[in-house]
Amino acid sequence: MNILKKLAAAALTGAVLISSGCLGFGSTEGLTPNPIYSYDYSTMKLVQLEEPAEGSPVAVIETTAGTIKAVLYPQYAPNTVSNFVNRAKEGFYNGKDIYCVIDKSIFMAGAADENRNTGLTEDGELIANEYSVDLWPFKGALCSYNGHSGYGDSRFMVLNERELSEEDISTLRELKNKNEEKLLPDTLVDAFVEYGVVIDFTGAYTVFAQTFEGMDIIEKICSVPVSGELSMPVDPIYINSITITEYHKA
Repeated sequence: MNILKKLAAAALTGAVLISSGCLGFGSTEGLTPNPIYSYDYSTMKLVQLEEPAEGSPVAVIETTAGTIKAVLYPQYAPNTVSNFVNRAKEGFYNGKDIYCVIDKSIFMAGAADENRNTGLTEDGELIANEYSVDLWPFKGALCSYNGHSGYGDSRFMVLNERELSEEDISTLRELKNKNEEKLLPDTLVDAFVEYGVVIDFTGAYTVFAQTFEGMDIIEKICSVPVSGELSMPVDPIYINSITITEYHKA
């Protein structure tokens, strides 16, 4: 049975399931409740698939592997975006390494200590995850990270994708809510298939930005050889700077 089948079999109460370093949405007692089972999908608008609005805040992430540009979503994740923007403006991310690349699906950066176990926030308090039915872990999404605690800090992940099998897709279409009704709209599952997704991050982390330029750089970074317990790039990759600017259509 694949991971989605296992998760779907236990999915009615909805919580983040941690397995072999990966995440999935299912039901496991004592773990972070997964919000996807309480969303009002009738209001869903997949803003990540739209061109950014004129004047939207943008993060320009200059790395030693290339440049990534992502639109930020303060209207959906105000606390997470504020922390990211403030850390960027103060130069916190400058010179930080990309310290973990997992399964060619994600890379991570923004740790505050040499063991990569902590991040930074304005007041030292962790930031509660900010979820929205409009934001999903599509390819190119930026998500906050703080272990699997339901909170975030300065650490963030940039997503590539994990391939969905036909069985996975069928399972997603068949997921049910507590009332035994269809959970995910077909439009959402279709978008997962068309645009790419890290499906087991669904409802697990705050999505706070979406890449609109530099997807090839994400793919490049996620494909590098890694080693060690943290799956660090064999040849180090660094963030030179993160600049906050605005989106203007060319």
